[in-house]
Amino acid sequence: MAKNSFLLAACAAALLGASTQSWAQNIEMRYSNLFSKLKHNVESSHPDVQIALYLIDQQTGQTCVVHKGWMQKEEHYEALVIPADNALVVPLDNNLRQANPDVTFVINDGIVCDLSMQVIAAKPFGTSVTKAELVALLPQMDTLLSDLGGMFSSWFMPEVTGVVLHFNQGRSGVIEVSDNSTIAIQDGKAIVNVKELPENAVLRLPYPAEKVTPWLASSSSS
Repeated sequence: MAKNSFLLAACAAALLGASTQSWAQNIEMRYSNLFSKLKHNVESSHPDVQIALYLIDQQTGQTCVVHKGWMQKEEHYEALVIPADNALVVPLDNNLRQANPDVTFVINDGIVCDLSMQVIAAKPFGTSVTKAELVALLPQMDTLLSDLGGMFSSWFMPEVTGVVLHFNQGRSGVIEVSDNSTIAIQDGKAIVNVKELPENAVLRLPYPAEKVTPWLASSSSS
């Protein structure tokens, strides 16, 4: 009986492993590649904005769901915490940069995802945000974008004049502004031209935004 139980358990484990392989794929990177991008987050010139890395589906443009992640170097293994917005987050450490472990993220099988680097607000907003809070982000977003673009980027890069509020895929609705105007949410995004908001404006969101990214005057989305 004990032998049969062991065989059943072994078969179940094999089936589970086969099932996992059928719906998941591993995306492998080196720690140094992620560190070179995320190191900008420790600079003091933009405390309220940061770099975030995502895997973006080539076909849909949506953020790929990350089921789990880990770092490994020979016998050393460390699981990574995957945030709700599926950003690729690793601890920033010079010792890890020198060790340069392999980093693996598990996503759905059958899709092709590209690495995307985005400038986002460092802290989430709830269902209420003021113009003053958004205005404070704009020069910091400008600074970080300039840092990423190099010393000549400020010559040709448009000024950040607003933000894009990102919600769950497919969500729609309206954001109510305290002057009784509204801002549409379409396909999970709302563009807010911050500099055109009335003074002391308060925005009421139907649900919290998952992330907040820069909006440039010359673009229609971000």
